[in-house]
Amino acid sequence: MNTENPKITRLHLKSLGLTDYLVREIVKDLPYEKESSYNIYSVSDVQNSIQHKLNNPRTKDTSREKLAVVLEWLDGKSNVIEVDFLKNLPPDKRLEFLYKRNDELFEKEKKINQKTDELLRQARQMIAK
Repeated sequence: MNTENPKITRLHLKSLGLTDYLVREIVKDLPYEKESSYNIYSVSDVQNSIQHKLNNPRTKDTSREKLAVVLEWLDGKSNVIEVDFLKNLPPDKRLEFLYKRNDELFEKEKKINQKTDELLRQARQMIAK
């Protein structure tokens, strides 16, 4: 997230893939500023609210995935791998970190591929009808 603008709106959250319901749940008790008919929330408040929602055991898995992606984006970790701090690590620790990160990304890719295959299967079934 751009640190120059520590504010966010409901529209921003929706554009990041959250449903109307999740956006309402996240911002319902947060303080806001009114600016040209938009409620503007502090990014840190939104991050705390998302973390609270993720810690709730009743939160559905699909919602957890969406919230985790938004939280990563708000933390500035979207799809960028930060490697500057690795230069001070010994080579074996650096490799260990990179292998772990590679495995995490591979698992995420498998989940995305499974979802894509399921959507394609559903689309083919709809076309066949």
